[in-house]
Amino acid sequence: MTMPHDVSPLRRLPVRDVRVVHELPRRIRLKGGLFRHPRLNPDRLEAHLASLPGVERVRTNPYAGSLVVRHDGLPGRTGDILAALGALPPVVFVKGPARPREISRMDIGLHLLAAVASFAVPPVVRLVLAVLVGLPVVVDGVKNLLSRGFTAKSLDAASVGLCLAVRNYPSVCAIALMRIFGDYLKQTNDKRSNDLLHSLLRLKQQAVWVEREGVEIEVAPGDVAVGDVVVCGPGELVAVDGEVLAGAALVDKSMITGESIPVSLEKGDEVISGSVVESGRLRIRAKKVGVGTAMAKVRRFLENALEDRSLPEIRGDAMADSLAPATLALGALAYAFTRDLSRTASVTSIDYVCSVKFPARLSVRSSMYAAARGGVLLKGGRALDALARVDAVVFDKTGTLTSRELRVTDVIALRGWTREALLTLAARMEQHYDHPVARTILAEALRCDLRLDPVGEVDLHVSHGVCAVVDGKECRIGSRRFMSDLTGLERDRAETQADMLREQGKMALYVAQGNVVQGLIGLRDELRPHAQTALHGLRELGVKKVVVLTGDHRRTAEILGAQLEGVDAIHWELTPEGKACVVNELKSQGYCVAVVGDGVNDAPALVSADLGMCMPHGGDLAQASAQAILLSDDLRSLCTARRIAMRQTGILRRCLHEGAAANTALLGLAASGILSPLAAAVLHNMNTFTLMGYAMAKAGSPCGGTDKGDGLSTPS
Repeated sequence: MTMPHDVSPLRRLPVRDVRVVHELPRRIRLKGGLFRHPRLNPDRLEAHLASLPGVERVRTNPYAGSLVVRHDGLPGRTGDILAALGALPPVVFVKGPARPREISRMDIGLHLLAAVASFAVPPVVRLVLAVLVGLPVVVDGVKNLLSRGFTAKSLDAASVGLCLAVRNYPSVCAIALMRIFGDYLKQTNDKRSNDLLHSLLRLKQQAVWVEREGVEIEVAPGDVAVGDVVVCGPGELVAVDGEVLAGAALVDKSMITGESIPVSLEKGDEVISGSVVESGRLRIRAKKVGVGTAMAKVRRFLENALEDRSLPEIRGDAMADSLAPATLALGALAYAFTRDLSRTASVTSIDYVCSVKFPARLSVRSSMYAAARGGVLLKGGRALDALARVDAVVFDKTGTLTSRELRVTDVIALRGWTREALLTLAARMEQHYDHPVARTILAEALRCDLRLDPVGEVDLHVSHGVCAVVDGKECRIGSRRFMSDLTGLERDRAETQADMLREQGKMALYVAQGNVVQGLIGLRDELRPHAQTALHGLRELGVKKVVVLTGDHRRTAEILGAQLEGVDAIHWELTPEGKACVVNELKSQGYCVAVVGDGVNDAPALVSADLGMCMPHGGDLAQASAQAILLSDDLRSLCTARRIAMRQTGILRRCLHEGAAANTALLGLAASGILSPLAAAVLHNMNTFTLMGYAMAKAGSPCGGTDKGDGLSTPS
């Protein structure tokens, strides 16, 4: 993103006046003109500082010109924070939406105190209290009227102004209290949304080993340049996109591609950032670094998606604003016929927005708690609303419908060998190493209670296989390529069996003794136990389409499809962007789409969906991009959360209908002059509180079945 020419963070910003005004062992508060700068994006500043080691939470207050940072308390943290503020990246000064003034609990308490005191203090004090709490509402409403037209805020301003005009000060305090409480709830939800972006940008990249002038040195990821030779060993994350110059390794690319089984890389192969070296060592010539890498593209995709306002949010604001002119029109009619400002104030003190706005806030919290107890953690009310509307569910294959652990599916013994003898030979060779294939074979041997004597002269051929001397004979276990490299090895009789395993979507390992293949071992990841039950349950709850996405090969995907009933489509060999395209295609067909995934490779699809849901073992980036997280691997929790979400829709529908009926009756009484402004405001608020209590109680009750009276029928 191009920065404006008049922005130079290091030259023009008042960084030097940033000072520490208060410091505790794990908390620091700073003040300075930097935090009031008109181009400063507080969300991005907080995200940048949150990426520093040891920083736990950051909060900016542009109105006070202050910044509060919570950290782990280790020495040097204050210096690190000040140094970071002295070298901020340009992205921090890309102006975002204006952040409103923070509302504290003390503000709520003062408004509550004013509302209670307005009934007991002398008239002059009542006037002062009413002006103090009501004037900000009027000013805000006028500003909103000039900028956006007549909305709910403008109606609040009209109500307060009329009540001030007729000297009904308790009504002014009551309206102001309800207004600031609603804004406080909205602010709390906005903080959660901002925390989602912070979690995304907080992901840390480890240091990188680079070979320069024949010496390996450790550098920061930002110091790696195109053409550098990056060295990656076991357990290390590949930080660049490039080409393997030397070495061989078993590399887990599931974070980016979704492939369930680690792949072998050697000289000449391409490697992408975000991959993890399982075993072996690689020297990689960097072709793309920093913002140009595959991992950076995924993160940038997520950042842009998370900053966009959702359609449900826009529609909700539009509905609230569209109801305000109706109430104002009723007030105007009352005044036209009666010329009574008090009666007009009574009418404008009642609106239809509160019957949805406040019960929704509380019922959403209760429903989210119920969903968490049912196994799904939702990050906000929009996720709950989306879950109720979903009619298409897209599952990632690896780690979602299947477990991430490999399983021995076949032990095929040839030439007179027994299954036990072949598995024992394989496990004896693999027991010296710690990689996914070795762990799986060793676990299967231990399960069969096989005796594993030590072997000699064990040699690991990285990414290919293992050679060892077993009982005086040279033996081997590994891939087809590994066997092809060995001169004189007879494996023709094993090819038919190996092709059969591959046709079934399995990984085939050859086990040889001397120069003869004595058998094969088939490996595959396992379908989750309750996956089929979950698919049936979702169908019964109104889901019309189920799709599976995977980065695996076609035959592997087709085998999975044959195992599951109710899957409408399977897409294979997909990149992260390809998965997002499938989701967008479903949305273009009119579906409300939920995506269930677990890896960084699923992240673009998660944020493209109407609802992204991440498995409990999902990576940081996947969890940051999702709006819901499963708390266990049991996919049946999706059905429980779906029932709760549909019940929530019924609760809101009932609140809307009953609130509308009650408010219509109150408007009639107010327009007829029966209700004073204070009585109208009190009765209106009592109706709101009644609906809030119902919503909280109903949403917090157990949801074990179908309650059609509360909206659990299949959505149309």
